[in-house]
Amino acid sequence: MNVVPERLPANQPLAERYMNDFASVSSLYNMNVTDPQTWIQRAAWLDQQEHSRIERGALVDCLTQYNLTHNEHEAVQQSLELLRQPNTLTMVGGQQSGLFTGPLLVIYKVVTLILSARHAAEQLDRPVVPVFWIAGEDHDWDEVNHTYLPDEDGQAVRIRMEHERGGHSPVSRTLITEEHIAPVLRQFEGLLPDTEHKGEWIAELERCMRQSDNLSSAFARQLGRLFGRFGLVLLDSDAPQLRELEKPVFRRIIEQNDRLTEAYLAASREVREAGYDEQATVAEDGANLFYIHTDEVYTAERLLLFKRDGHFTDRKGLVTFTKEELLELVEQHPERFSNNVLTRPLMQESLFPVLGTILGTGEIAYWALTRQAFQTLGMQMPPIVPRMSFTVVEDKIQQLLTRFKLSFDDVRERFADIRQEWLEAQEDYNLDQRFAELKRQFAALYAPFVEGLAEVDASLPHIADTNQHKIEAQIDYLHRKSLNAVEKQHEVGLRRLDRIAHSLYPFGKPQERTINSYYYIGRYGERWLDQLLSLEPDLNGGHRLLYM
Repeated sequence: MNVVPERLPANQPLAERYMNDFASVSSLYNMNVTDPQTWIQRAAWLDQQEHSRIERGALVDCLTQYNLTHNEHEAVQQSLELLRQPNTLTMVGGQQSGLFTGPLLVIYKVVTLILSARHAAEQLDRPVVPVFWIAGEDHDWDEVNHTYLPDEDGQAVRIRMEHERGGHSPVSRTLITEEHIAPVLRQFEGLLPDTEHKGEWIAELERCMRQSDNLSSAFARQLGRLFGRFGLVLLDSDAPQLRELEKPVFRRIIEQNDRLTEAYLAASREVREAGYDEQATVAEDGANLFYIHTDEVYTAERLLLFKRDGHFTDRKGLVTFTKEELLELVEQHPERFSNNVLTRPLMQESLFPVLGTILGTGEIAYWALTRQAFQTLGMQMPPIVPRMSFTVVEDKIQQLLTRFKLSFDDVRERFADIRQEWLEAQEDYNLDQRFAELKRQFAALYAPFVEGLAEVDASLPHIADTNQHKIEAQIDYLHRKSLNAVEKQHEVGLRRLDRIAHSLYPFGKPQERTINSYYYIGRYGERWLDQLLSLEPDLNGGHRLLYM
């Protein structure tokens, strides 16, 4: 594998500035991850705050129970035993669960997490354990229920798990059965290329899916199979045992809710004044908490809470609580509560000695809203390590790039124009010019002819105008058919060009945001992951081309 740095602009202006000009946005964040002193200072602060977090032993017991079920590996148990020790710190990153691990960016986030933990451990000469936070409480079913694999022409094909209850319940509480699993497994197997590794990985995926009753559980088993050997610790944020530990944090969030809202609103104004859009909604009456409500229709509906007239309620008015009632519910039923995107960072900080957190560009943008909230609860915003970014360039794609004399930027920035220019260069019919000239000559002949018709009948020019539009439409139709004929004549070359775009920038998006990781794991096996994990970490989250 040959690795070449290649700039890929972030899809968020604020994240782009964070990664490439931290000084200009430092007031919105906390520490510069490229400064070695950052890690020393952060570690010292965490040591001083050990007493303020959830007790380590209880947390590790909870994590051990979960990982023995989903991520049983000797290296994971070693990580957990290290985490029991007060000297051990963590790197934390997370993601919603995704079908068959979801797009490549999930794998790249885990790789960034493991490499960053290694780097920090070397810098500080103390243990740093990688922890991956699965957002099982998330209820956006449409975001996690699908993935993409290329077909034989390289075109990305969507594989989607249909579910009658999706979209209301947390993903970890949305039960899946053989009826949901079998169709997506068949489609996935049919699209995954035939390689020496295919049978092994299809069997693994079937095992993980059929041992799980929800997507979060399957996702955890798949990540454990891929990364457990590197000591990656997993957690599901919706696990009941974890919720029990989180009760004191939920109490603080409820008791300090008005102050937290003020902090988020102040940060929102600061972001706008700096010239950026907020990447998360900050409502003046928002409680920034979800309540999971059970009724006769939905097993568990996740409701966002708001503050109105001294009460906590959802938009539909399905539930209404006083602060005292909400605090009592936290004690009795902590499993009914979950964080939103703005309070989840506070929960993470309350559970773990977070040396640094791994975030994608969208997350970096909305974390700018949390710095003052951390301070409100006596915490410190952790350093943010941007997720590393990659585009895989297979040998056959590299050959096509060479043949057409294209660069990655050509494909990313102006592929449609390049495609049209190539097509025009292949034929000498000059169809665009010839049809444009035909329409010009027709209009030149038709106009004086119509003027003469007015002498016969004053209504004829109006009819002639309608007739002219019909004739021009027929000329345009013939133009399109002629172009289609030319395309068909050169469809082999066009298919080769399109294959480049399908591979490197499918649907006009970065490869890592679309294509499923098992496409490359199936082709190259686990050695591909080993190669990724042998790279030097890029703490600025730079993009690199991976020539296979």
